[in-house]
Amino acid sequence: MFKFLLVAALVPAMALANVAFTGCPNGAPTPASLTVNQCSGDVCILQAGQPLTATATGIVSPVGSATATAHIVARVAGLDVGFEIPPALVNACQVGIEGGCPVVAGTPFTYTLNDPSLDAPARDIEVEIEVGLTGDGGSNLGCLRFRARIQ
Repeated sequence: MFKFLLVAALVPAMALANVAFTGCPNGAPTPASLTVNQCSGDVCILQAGQPLTATATGIVSPVGSATATAHIVARVAGLDVGFEIPPALVNACQVGIEGGCPVVAGTPFTYTLNDPSLDAPARDIEVEIEVGLTGDGGSNLGCLRFRARIQ
C-alpha cells in the first residue's frame, strides 16, 4: 500500500516538472519530454550566474551519426541576442548525450545540457531558447525551443 501511495504522489510531481516546448522550423526531431532546473509550465524562470540543467528525453533521430554538435540560440522578439554556447559544451558526444555517440537511427536517446553558470545577455525579459544537435554532414539530430525569463 505504501509503495502505491508513494508512486501516486510522485507521478503528478514528475508531470509538473516538464517544461512546455515547441519544435524548430528545421523539422528536427523533438524529445518526448523536457525538464529544465526546477521549472514547469510555459515560461521557465532562470537565474543568471546559476547552473542550468536541461534534459531532453526520448529524442529519436531518423539518421545515425558518429558526431553531435550542440548549439544554443537565445531570441528576444524573434531576434538572436548573440548568446554563445560555452566551448566545453559544444561536443555533445563528450558532454550531453547519455552514453555518448554514436547516435543510432530510430533509437531514443537523452541529451542533458549542463551549463555550470548561465551567462545571459538579456535579463528580466522573456526569451526563446533554442537547443539543437547537429550530426554528421549537418544532419538534424534534434532541436527544441522553450520560453524563459532570465533574472
